[in-house]
Amino acid sequence: MSFISSLWARKAPEPTPAEKELEATYETMPRLVAPVDLPVDPTPGPTGGEQLAIDAIVQQRGDLLADLPAEPADGSPRFDADKWLDEQRILLYVRANKGDEEQARVRLRNTLHWHCTYRPHAITPASMRNEGASGKQYVNGFDRSGRPLIYMYSHRQNTKDAKDHLRWVVYTMEQAIRSMPVGVTKVTMIIDVSKYSMSQAVPLSTAREFLHVLESHYPERLHKALVLGPPSYFVMFYRIVSPFIDPVTKAKIAFVDVAGDRGKRADDTWVDILDFVAPEQLQADAGGSWNFAYKQDAYWPELERSYQESLA
Repeated sequence: MSFISSLWARKAPEPTPAEKELEATYETMPRLVAPVDLPVDPTPGPTGGEQLAIDAIVQQRGDLLADLPAEPADGSPRFDADKWLDEQRILLYVRANKGDEEQARVRLRNTLHWHCTYRPHAITPASMRNEGASGKQYVNGFDRSGRPLIYMYSHRQNTKDAKDHLRWVVYTMEQAIRSMPVGVTKVTMIIDVSKYSMSQAVPLSTAREFLHVLESHYPERLHKALVLGPPSYFVMFYRIVSPFIDPVTKAKIAFVDVAGDRGKRADDTWVDILDFVAPEQLQADAGGSWNFAYKQDAYWPELERSYQESLA
């Protein structure tokens, strides 16, 4: 995930008149709820060894939930730790730790503590409206297996506060989880770096915090990171750092040539994005047939509705 964290940007250019005219013909209603006829490929159930680890953790459930930090009485939604700690989530932590029950239990306890102190459940759409103004990152649509799609645009960065950047990442992950059909536990990221430049790299401290949160508190959540239109120097940089990327993470990163033949090249780092996302579920700017343009005034009411339903 550290390579993915380097894809953030800083300054969002204004759209050209031609781009504005084209966007006026696009659909703006987002897809945050999976259609009933969407094919879904549920996350595989636990192996025998994983089930033994899950059972051992369930027996220690009381200890995991005991003495968690008290949240401030500020009127914000409260974290329901008992509801959060279900067997499916325990499985993700067991699987991320290769069946090691003790490590999974420690990480679960750390995440429970984090939820009570960082409070992602209390991050509201209203508090993130500025971060979401440019459409630099949002949930929209589903891949061929029912996983929510997170679109990221490195050239649309519109704010400078690192803490708010991280809060928007966390909120987006939480929204993707809310959008998951039953049985689905992962997301697919579509990351447009076609306008990326080295000057857009975020501070190392911000990238490290981004990496820490995703690896520590959202384990086993990434299915694939599809990187659109990488410039040649971007690919060269990736070739240099790829030997140092965790093999499991590296297998989840792939490049897509949207402007070209969109298919595979000399190696399996390049893929056809339509192998992962059906054209009718994929935005046109990513190589699909769905003419969607992000408009906050259309997107935000749906985001608000989803958030409020999660509190019910």
